[in-house]
Parts: sequence; structure tokens; C-alpha cells
Amino acid sequence: MSGLNGKQKIEHIQEEPEYKREYLLDVDAPIFIGKIFVIDDETHSTMLLAEEY
Repeated sequence: MSGLNGKQKIEHIQEEPEYKREYLLDVDAPIFIGKIFVIDDETHSTMLLAEEY
């Protein structure tokens, strides 16, 4: 994660309704680098790593 100087970036994007927000957290080292898909059908929420989708 070059250029973030001790920060972990979290980017929340959704399609419906359209939404985008970014968070920067102070950390010693990046906690996670990757993408997680979250699918919500109103009764269940499923989280998948991008390679599982």
C-alpha cells in the first residue's frame, strides 16, 4: 500500500442505492489488501472474497 503512510484504506461501494465512501485508519501495517463482495437478500448477508465470487 504505497503512498498511504501508515493508513489502511477501506472503500465501501454499492450499486443499489448508489453509494461510495472511503475511510482511512491509522495502522502499523496494512491489515488486508483485497476485495470483499457482500450480498444481502434482506434475510441473509453473504461475504465472499473476490476470488470466491
